[in-house]
Amino acid sequence: MMEEAKDIVNEDTAREVESDTFKCLGCGNFLKYDPESGKMKCDYCGGERDVPTPKPPTEIYYTALSEQGYNGWGEVKCIQCPVCGAKTMLEKYQTVTVCPFCGAPNLVESDELPGLKPNAILPFVVSESKAHDDLKKWMSKKFLAPSDLKKNAKTSKMSGVYVPSFTFDSNVYATYDARLGKSYRVTVGSGKNRRTETRIRWYNVSGSINSYFDDVLVNAGSRISQRDLNKLGGFDTRNSVQYEEEYLSGYSAERYDKGLDDSWQVARNLMTDNVRSQIRNRYPDADHVDYINVRPVFNETKYKYVLGPLWTSSYRYKGKDYGFVVNGRNGRTVGKAPLSPIKTFFFALFCAGVAALLIWMIYLLFFV
Repeated sequence: MMEEAKDIVNEDTAREVESDTFKCLGCGNFLKYDPESGKMKCDYCGGERDVPTPKPPTEIYYTALSEQGYNGWGEVKCIQCPVCGAKTMLEKYQTVTVCPFCGAPNLVESDELPGLKPNAILPFVVSESKAHDDLKKWMSKKFLAPSDLKKNAKTSKMSGVYVPSFTFDSNVYATYDARLGKSYRVTVGSGKNRRTETRIRWYNVSGSINSYFDDVLVNAGSRISQRDLNKLGGFDTRNSVQYEEEYLSGYSAERYDKGLDDSWQVARNLMTDNVRSQIRNRYPDADHVDYINVRPVFNETKYKYVLGPLWTSSYRYKGKDYGFVVNGRNGRTVGKAPLSPIKTFFFALFCAGVAALLIWMIYLLFFV
């Protein structure tokens, strides 16, 4: 029963969330957020109710003490998987039978972990049925997969889960000094020893640079890698809205594994690397870099704790399970697929033939 939840944007105000908020007026069944209509919807009778008017999230100033002020999520419970260790949050009235990440049963309820409460969310816009269609399209593009994969793969029910990220904005002022080099060619020696050498003319530069960074995204979860998240296209965090419990209804949410302070260190490094690249681009004539020392100062730094939507599940093909993930915002899919022995053999044969042809052409060009 949800009696009260603090407003996550302004701690000085609070809104009452009664248990009826998530109940269908027609049949009394619990409502869940429907990506297609953007409303709360009853799976039993089709009844609908509007969600709160979407509001832009308030970005919070980051300080060294930001993560000290822990906030509970309100009337949610924490479920832990005994197999993969995933900790996910869901509404008190919700139940789950398997882990949304690894599919293991026998989940146990755990004490809610301390930590920040999300202040932004990207609601699902891809429905479960659309995610199934996106999976089929992904299967069709797997060149080395068996030809009957799309037809014979048996897909399990998908789990909708929100994964955590932090985004950071910052005005960066940096001073720098660098040692760069420009190649040039000289002729040395005489007679038979006469030859051309490539040398480097080194020079020093220094200066300052200003850069503004908006929504630098850091994956704060442990159930999906940054590499896979990049393959999924990341999340359009600039379109996030203020977190409301209604968006979580019918889904689960992973609690962050990488905290705010650690995530900020990752974001700092990303920004600093980007500044270093900007400095390098200031000197297009230089073709060598000895070093670029950057001394950044980060001003007006703000953050959002954003939940991004994923559909997770697996499919069975010839007695073996293959996991996959679908981005709940754009439908992009990442997963594992079986390989066709025949296709793999002929593809390897083709690659070997191409390699042999290239070697033969190089031989004719340089040695004949």
